[in-house]
Amino acid sequence: MAVGLGWLAAYAHVPLAWVLGPLIATALASIAGFPVFAPVLGRRLGQAIVGTSVGLNITAAAVGVLVMWAPWMIVTALVAILLSATLSVPMSMVGKIDHKTAFFSLTPGGLSEMANIGVSVGAEPEPIAISQALRVALLVCLMPPLIIALDFDGGLLDQAAQIRLSWFEVAAALLAGLAGVAVTRLLRFNNPWTVGAILGTGIVAATGLLTGRIPGLLFSIGQFLIGITIGARFRRESLIRLPRIFVVSSMFTILLTVLLFAYAGAVSSLTGIDLASVALGASPGGMAEMALTAQVLHLNVALVIAFHVIRAFFVNAFTLYFYKFFSWIGLFSGVAAILGRGWPR
Repeated sequence: MAVGLGWLAAYAHVPLAWVLGPLIATALASIAGFPVFAPVLGRRLGQAIVGTSVGLNITAAAVGVLVMWAPWMIVTALVAILLSATLSVPMSMVGKIDHKTAFFSLTPGGLSEMANIGVSVGAEPEPIAISQALRVALLVCLMPPLIIALDFDGGLLDQAAQIRLSWFEVAAALLAGLAGVAVTRLLRFNNPWTVGAILGTGIVAATGLLTGRIPGLLFSIGQFLIGITIGARFRRESLIRLPRIFVVSSMFTILLTVLLFAYAGAVSSLTGIDLASVALGASPGGMAEMALTAQVLHLNVALVIAFHVIRAFFVNAFTLYFYKFFSWIGLFSGVAAILGRGWPR
């Protein structure tokens, strides 16, 4: 079913067809109670393939702008964390969950990282895991059509016009990507299978040693593996046990996305960076999926990835400290007071 829906989505020219089709098919099957096959190794392999493909689009010119915009990337990460913290107060009220759980559910970080950090301070892991999975799935469905609706094409690279790499060159690109994965895992980077593959292949591509694209079939397989593993996170028992979480998390994820999109519009006006790139960089969506969208639209992939890497660093390394800081300055109690609700001490 996942292959069939992916093929139909590709035939209909749906953005990220081989992610969305398998994701929807697998999620529906999982929610219906059918067993689904989506091994963790499959997702990692998919991320490595997609990361390698994205890395091939990184040019020396694209990398050159990163230092210039680094301050804005840091500001964007902090804005995303602040907005998440602010919205977590009404989310906890509407969702009828404790605030710690709401905070770590809404903050855009790694699924396992947010759940583990949340548990360490007494939050509930299952709502966090559900919310983080919903965030990634929703943004995969919403951001590509939204950005494409702007009728924006960065024009940096026309992947379809590039020469397809030979299988020997594909093997070399994958090896470069896997070397990057090994290094980033050693350095304990977040999401090493995506970030490492992009960095490893991107370094080689930026030097001009590899120029081209991986075969379409391999690229589709990478997207397929990512799609089914996202879809498999939606389990029937979780939906039955926590239906309110699905609804409330979806609402507040969309609200956070709208606010960050508005912020991206302001940054674009102030800096002159195209709106599509800033919107994808500021988006609370998954790194691999936003990078794929940037690649499809011929945007500065390196810029979009850099936004996400910096946010991932701040979120996964310092979320607990941000939570304590916001509590200390009275942010949560202040928002609750504005909403006319008492705040538990």
